[in-house]
This record gives sequence, C-alpha cells and structure tokens, in this order.
Amino acid sequence: MHRSIAFLIVIALLSCSCKSNTQQKETNAETIAEDTITSSPREAKLTFVGDFLFEAPFFSAVDNGYDRNSYFALVKKYFEDDDLSVGNMEVVIGNDRMKVSGDNYNFCAPHYIGELVASLDMQVLSTANNHTFDRGIEGINSTLDFFDSTDIVTVGTYRSQQDRETPRIVEKNGIKFGFLAYTLSTNQIVPQQYRNLVGLYRSPETRKVTDEYKTLVANEMSALRPQVDVLIVMMHWGTEFTFEPNSEQKEMAKFLNEHGADIVYGSHSHSVQPVEIIGSDHKTLVYYSLGNFASQDDDIARTPKGQETFDNAYQVGLLSQFKVTLDNGKVDFSDITNHLIVNHLNYDMKKFTLVPLEQYDEFYEKTHYRYNLGFNKEFINGLYDVVNRDLK
Repeated sequence: MHRSIAFLIVIALLSCSCKSNTQQKETNAETIAEDTITSSPREAKLTFVGDFLFEAPFFSAVDNGYDRNSYFALVKKYFEDDDLSVGNMEVVIGNDRMKVSGDNYNFCAPHYIGELVASLDMQVLSTANNHTFDRGIEGINSTLDFFDSTDIVTVGTYRSQQDRETPRIVEKNGIKFGFLAYTLSTNQIVPQQYRNLVGLYRSPETRKVTDEYKTLVANEMSALRPQVDVLIVMMHWGTEFTFEPNSEQKEMAKFLNEHGADIVYGSHSHSVQPVEIIGSDHKTLVYYSLGNFASQDDDIARTPKGQETFDNAYQVGLLSQFKVTLDNGKVDFSDITNHLIVNHLNYDMKKFTLVPLEQYDEFYEKTHYRYNLGFNKEFINGLYDVVNRDLK
C-alpha cells in the first residue's frame, strides 16, 4: 500500500517536472521570438502635408451648393497608402456659439470642416499656430472637443497642465512615434493663466526666443525622448511669404537636432520651403515649411504689394511621403517623394479641388482663377527646385 503511494508521488513529481520544463521552453521561445522581432528592422510610411486653412470663399461656395466632399477626392489615395499622416490644423473648429469666420486673420470653421479633415484618415494634427487663440480658450476647447470625437491625435494645445504632460505617442508597425508642437506666437496674446495650454517657443511679450522658452522645449523633449523610437517636433515658425528659412528657423532646427529630434515638421510661411537632413552624430530630417495644403484665397492682401509670386505660391502645397526605418535603435529615412498639390480655384470661385501636379492638365491650368496672373504649370514646376534643393 505504501509502495503504491510512493510510486504515485514519484510519477506526479516527474510529471510536474516535465510540465515545468515544457513551460520554461515555451517561455524561452517566446522571449527569443520577441527579441528577434525587436532586433529586426521595422518600417513605416509617413505622409506630411501643410496647413489646413479653410477660408471665406470655401464657406460661401458650400452655402451656394458646392459639394465640399469633392474637395479631397483626388488626394485621398495618398492617405490610404501610408501608415501615419500628419498635418497642421490652421483654423479653430467652432461650436454653436461661435460665428463662422474665414477672413481678416480670424479663423473659425464649422463642424463640417473638421469632418472633412477627418475623412482623410489623418492620424496626427498640430493645433499650435498663430490662429490657435483666435477665439480664446473656448476656441481651443471646442477644437479639442471635436477631434476628441475622432481617431485623430492633437498636439500643441491642451486642456490642462496634466493634459500637456500626457505624451502624444502613436505606434505604427512596432515603431513608437512621439509628437510635440510649438508656435512662434498667436494673433491674440494668450493670457498668463492660459499660457501653459499652448505650445509656445517664444516669449509672447517680446516675440523672441528666450532661455526660458528654450528650456521649456528642451525639458519636454527630454521627457518624451526615452519613451519613443522616433521624436517628431512640429514647428509653426519662420516668415510668411518666403521661400527660404530665416535665421531663427535654422537656429531652432539645430537646437532641436541637438536635443534629439528625429524629424522637424515646419509650417507658417504659406509657401513651400526646402527639405534637408541636418546633424552629424544625430541626423534630423527637417521640413522648413510644407506650405498650404488646403486654402481658398485668390488674393492675399498682406503679401508685399505687387508681388504676385506669393499670391501664386499660396495656391501650392507640399505632400511628402517617406519611409522611416528603425534598425537596432537607429532611425533612417528613405524614399523621400515630394508631390506638389495645387489648390484649384475655379475661374468663378464657386468650386475648389486639390489636384496633384501630375493630374494638373490643361483644363485645370486654364480654368484656375489666377491663370492670367501668372499661375501656370511652368511656375508650379519651379517650386520643385525650392523644395528639393537641399536634398540633392
């Protein structure tokens, strides 16, 4: 009787031992598999576009029967063929208490504009730009309210300090992308009690880059950097209606590179500016300005008098697609493909279409509202030299 019990105990112990060894092997196999995945190269395709700037002529056309859903019809293909799409939301999305406005440097768009942008399958939008505070704190909150109802991540304006300290991280194909966003200023100076709710890299009073604001940016980069594989900093900077980055853009790009930014996304000039890779030990891909993606103004009153060049440049934006590869912790960029997108304003300003340059045929060219003012394919093609100059 005792021998039987002893025999059963031995069998049980052997069974447990075998099971334990099997489980350990399975665990080791899983660990090896995870390590293999971690060490193997990972890749994601990104799409960058410029400002989503919706203006009075667009709202007027919609009120008069224009089908707003046709606006993005020819460019949707780019957003369906990528992993991560990024842009700058240049207008406030209002609520029922706010009057729609699309001119006089004060922008507040109706809800359908937010829906239109969301229809592009965007993943990340900066809300830090000079129009951020056009409708005060209510405008910030109504914009965030809208995008919180979508799958789009916003960065650059916040509901609280806690919200600001919550990292904006989007993971694609096993790569963690982290986002920060800053603007040079706001049209309406943000009161002190709300200042931490807007990403600023300059002093609002002096409109200069101070040590205080550089330290703020550096600290936020340092906090986010260890949590992500790719750090993207979105900057609303530079001088409007110029094709060249100014000295502040160059200095800030160097500063961001030194503090670990992998990609710098630039906006604000309303005209395309060069793309380049900077840095020695650490490489940073810098887009100084992608220009306008969406815009509908035919005559920009604030451009230098008589300079039709920038009234025409206002009609063209950059859509850039590229691959990010992560291999053993190293970030590389490849297959950078720059597409020029034309804001086609029909000759009667009652219809608008975003048209990739490769589809911009004679019909589109000659029916553009500004065709007789020098806006033709020759002018548009010349902008490729501006964009690609420093990538050669």
